[in-house]
Amino acid sequence: MQIVAPKQLYSYAKMIEDICNLEKQYSSVLSTKKIGESVEGKKIVAIKLGHGETEIFINAAHHAREWLTTSLVMHMVDTYCQGYANDDLIGIFPVRDILSKTSIWFVPMVNPDGVSLVQYGVEGIENCTDVIALNNNQKSFSSWKANINGVDLNRQYPAGWETIDDQIGKPAPSMYKGPSPLSEPETKAIYDFTLEHDFKTAVSYHSSGEEIFWKYKSSGALLNRSKKIATMIKEKTGYQLIYPSPNPSGGGFTDWFLDSLGKPAFTLEISPLVGPRPVPLENYDKIWNDNKELGLMLALEAFLNKDNR
Repeated sequence: MQIVAPKQLYSYAKMIEDICNLEKQYSSVLSTKKIGESVEGKKIVAIKLGHGETEIFINAAHHAREWLTTSLVMHMVDTYCQGYANDDLIGIFPVRDILSKTSIWFVPMVNPDGVSLVQYGVEGIENCTDVIALNNNQKSFSSWKANINGVDLNRQYPAGWETIDDQIGKPAPSMYKGPSPLSEPETKAIYDFTLEHDFKTAVSYHSSGEEIFWKYKSSGALLNRSKKIATMIKEKTGYQLIYPSPNPSGGGFTDWFLDSLGKPAFTLEISPLVGPRPVPLENYDKIWNDNKELGLMLALEAFLNKDNR
């Protein structure tokens, strides 16, 4: 029985409800951990799927308007749980076998306050006065990317942060890098959680553009490993590999993972380009078909090459 219904306005409350039901239904393979809290005190939850020592990490919704990435990741968790319970194949991947050798960690919603603001406006948050002012006194928050403090969480990681020119320099709906790296509780939670593990590979889901960011400033063996895996992702999803400029801006989760931890990490932009707004639900079926096998594929790749990184 499918627990997660992804083609809806998928809220923080619905996600928490689904996580609780998944944990009850699939306790033999799924467990959860609170890794931190948002500015307004919402739990940031990590989900562990599998039993193996080889671990990978998938996160979503660093950016508020990109909440459909949460739907995708939760659908992935539900589908993999069903596949494990029934000993099914998903595509060519034997779910139970892979999850006996590996563990996939998911953080489906990094920015719950921002998501609630985009979905429900000021009724979705506690402190509405400041965000209305930051939003140029507009009541529509559909284009909002930041957390509730007006900080872009994917410009917060300590990888070239000092050189980012956000051209804003103050809290805003998007782009502001914050007063210092990891100033926001959401990014600090992801940072600390990542350092507690030996993730072989990481994926951060964003939207939109059907693109794969994979390189940052990597070179040598890391560049070669990353290119090989990025090509696998391209072949599975159909997304385009992006080659950055010689001096990419940095500050993103995958930038930091590549630069500081020296292991492959990928930012995947789901959906054809839709501009500064949430991806429409009618795009979801293609997004799912493009990505449904990806977690298993990357977990198996990490296991088969665990001694190489």
